[in-house]
Amino acid sequence: MALTKLNNQSLSAVTSAGLPSGTVLQVVQGELGSTVTKNPPSGGVLDSGLEATITPSSTSSKILVQYSIYLGQLVSYNAWTRIIRGSTEIGNATSEGTHRPAGNGVVNAYTDSTSTAPIMCANNSFLDSPSTTSSTTYKIAIGGYNSGNVYVNRSHNFADNVSGYDTIPLSTITLMEIAG
Repeated sequence: MALTKLNNQSLSAVTSAGLPSGTVLQVVQGELGSTVTKNPPSGGVLDSGLEATITPSSTSSKILVQYSIYLGQLVSYNAWTRIIRGSTEIGNATSEGTHRPAGNGVVNAYTDSTSTAPIMCANNSFLDSPSTTSSTTYKIAIGGYNSGNVYVNRSHNFADNVSGYDTIPLSTITLMEIAG
């Protein structure tokens, strides 16, 4: 939940009072505790459902985006994440030769065995400068190798087993407004 009042003053009044640069002004968290299956286009991404919205108190504020998302993919494939602010990808790597950027998080399930079905955690952080005081939504988008299914909070196999195999984790995104 966002901090909106401190000692009966609005957040904008508190920030205009001269808090030092780097002060955390508010923290917002989004959670995704259900499973998702997506089939993104080759090289592209689709919305994972993991998102959070924050309203910066100043255009000079920065937003620290931190996320942990659990991804599954068919054996011998990889999956990646990208941070989307509104409709704009932010924080991506660059291309090198024939190697295209994954985004800002990647998991690789490459193995010689077809019997494994890993679920791995992609996590990262990025300090964004949105230059706005409007409500801003940050989403985690997912993509995968060769247009294969990418799974959130589950493995490719997702076997039923009452003894606890293939449990469902909680993926999170945390946004922190930092005074500029």
